[in-house]
Amino acid sequence: MLGFVCPKDHQPLALTADGAALISAAGIRYPLRDGIPDFVPGAEAELSPAGNQDFYRTRAHEYDRGNDVMFKMLLSEQEPVREELIDALKLRPGSRVLEIGCGTCRDTVHLLHRKVAVYAGDLSHEMLAIGKQRLEEAGADLDRVRLFQSDVMHLPFADGFFDAAYHFGGLNLFPDIAASLSEMARVVKPGGQVVAGDEGVGPWLSRTNFARILKNSNPLFEHSAPIDKLPIGARDVTCRWVLNGSFYLISFRVGTGEPQLDLDVGFPGWRGGSHRTRYFGRLEGVSPQLRETVIKQAAAEGLSISAWLEKTLRKATD
Repeated sequence: MLGFVCPKDHQPLALTADGAALISAAGIRYPLRDGIPDFVPGAEAELSPAGNQDFYRTRAHEYDRGNDVMFKMLLSEQEPVREELIDALKLRPGSRVLEIGCGTCRDTVHLLHRKVAVYAGDLSHEMLAIGKQRLEEAGADLDRVRLFQSDVMHLPFADGFFDAAYHFGGLNLFPDIAASLSEMARVVKPGGQVVAGDEGVGPWLSRTNFARILKNSNPLFEHSAPIDKLPIGARDVTCRWVLNGSFYLISFRVGTGEPQLDLDVGFPGWRGGSHRTRYFGRLEGVSPQLRETVIKQAAAEGLSISAWLEKTLRKATD
């Protein structure tokens, strides 16, 4: 159970004496089912994803057939496409990767080809059970994968635990996309990569029969790439469309806070000043006539507006 923490307070967990659950210092228990820890909030939690859980629980055995049909109808080879999606993570051997919404572990198999350690989680235990069987049948190195059941908005990992995070195929149904992407970024180290995608026909195709036909069968193709939902710390953001333009794929490098500016670089030209003086040094407005007089006077003295105002106001306040 190495690496899991309490999703409520991010404190370490211990295995109970009977080996049936993980327990936090505050006494919160997370049961183990078939060796898979269950971190999904119960009925007492403020945010319960039970609706989505029920959706996938009842469709777990149909999910793989649906995937096969989707790739076939989009005239795409499934295995090469999955490898291409994972390429966007820019993984190095030995990396630690989070895969959230892993479903039946089709992408997990491909992640393990990269010689990385994978923590693969899903909302549905039924999905994970099928995924576990798939990994065993594929002869995957099970020492490099840990399965867990979790809500994406309350991940059971400490800040910066992963080198990368990956999700494909469920983002449109997350209850709060912005909070989910922020939580994925939280558990990735600064400089690490986050990749997420889902149905959403490219906007340049919106008026085509291709788009109308897809949306007629599956309304999820109506979704747009949620670029506006990325965390402020997202850096080097890219968004492209895969599977013949029917799915968006967003990737970004994890940064910290807002991008930085040098506020004191001086601007050339008649206005002059800098970002600092223009933004933080704004004064109350004056009449248009006085403004024109200031512009003319500054030009006559060979100064920018900013420099003339600084000089004149200093003189007036000394």
